[in-house]
Amino acid sequence: MANKSPEQNIGRYKSMTVEGFRLFERLELTDLAPVNLFFGPNNAGKSSILEAVFAHACGYNLDPFLKQCVFRRTGGSVTGVLDLGEQILLTFRDRFTPPYAFTISAEVLDVSAQKRLWDTSPHTLTATFEPGSELANLDPRALGQPTNGLYIDSSIEGGPIVSISRSIEPQSIVGPVRTRLFLGTWAIQLNGGEKARVDLHIPAEIPLVSPFKQAVMHDILGHRNPATGRRVFSLLKRSRLLAEFTAQMAQVFEDVTEIDLYPYPDNTPGVVMVITPDGQQRPLYVFGDGMRRWFYLLGNMIVYKNAIHCIEEIDATLHPDAQQDFARLLVKYTQKYQNQLFVTSHSIEFLDAFLAALYAEESSDLLENEDPVRVFTILPGKLDGQPEVWSRTGREAYKDRQQYGMELRG
Repeated sequence: MANKSPEQNIGRYKSMTVEGFRLFERLELTDLAPVNLFFGPNNAGKSSILEAVFAHACGYNLDPFLKQCVFRRTGGSVTGVLDLGEQILLTFRDRFTPPYAFTISAEVLDVSAQKRLWDTSPHTLTATFEPGSELANLDPRALGQPTNGLYIDSSIEGGPIVSISRSIEPQSIVGPVRTRLFLGTWAIQLNGGEKARVDLHIPAEIPLVSPFKQAVMHDILGHRNPATGRRVFSLLKRSRLLAEFTAQMAQVFEDVTEIDLYPYPDNTPGVVMVITPDGQQRPLYVFGDGMRRWFYLLGNMIVYKNAIHCIEEIDATLHPDAQQDFARLLVKYTQKYQNQLFVTSHSIEFLDAFLAALYAEESSDLLENEDPVRVFTILPGKLDGQPEVWSRTGREAYKDRQQYGMELRG
């Protein structure tokens, strides 16, 4: 597949309409802000919203969408070919007659222009999937006659077992690999342009192309990966922002005076080290999840500039005492580095701390122009798959909570 993406768009999303994706028949999000907080009960579709935003940002770049959205919910592991195929099919709401399809349309506000001008033409992404005959074994009524060539090794008790990594490459297959299996054809079309088609096989070979927008899906446990910490440290150091970042971190975490990284004596990669006030050097991974996630999320806000950041359960592991400082820096980095955030939470305590940090004193350095925050409450859709969406500005949400104690979690 050739690189069919237009020049990467550095603006931010102002509205988005999602049709046929995951559980949504239709979802409309309007008046999107630099920071968008999504609340709602379980299974209302909050995670699916993050995935839809990420899918649109990927554009023609199918590989990260499959890794970060389609296979994210199982950690990239599958029990067999049919499990892998079902995870792909479940991306689409309607699975009665192939090819299956979803559409995501968005309006983008060009923040690079001297004057903030609307880009009135929507950017529409349409994705379709035509399953191969192997997947007919999932549901012959919908996909056609089942095949006789099931991917089974007779030496395996209980059926096929295939372990697929996040790059959709076989890590280990018990028994011989008998064939290169064809799962189906994925097609992507952006703004009515030429369709880009990718045949999905096991093992997979999916080309990387330029995305429509830079986007990052932050895993809820991503801060526990030492390699991630090294990457954040390296880019902060190369950008000459490490000292400033460390000073801000030290204001919240008293154990921090300096952050460094040393290779081990055998020349293997080291880990991020925290120098404590008593002069000890301790790996970042021995500290609590709250401090490590702070380093991971806020560090990535600096590393990935002009980007969409999708963060699930943003309040996870953060102590209430740290949440207001975290909120101020989150909005500061969003504005300074022209990022846009889409985040989910279930915690009304976090929302109160977040809003108080921004609006209790009307801090002028954070609220120079427009309200930087939008709070969405997503209520589960009925059988028609169209959820109810309430939204208010951050300032309105703060007033509703302070004066009326309004429940904004749905």
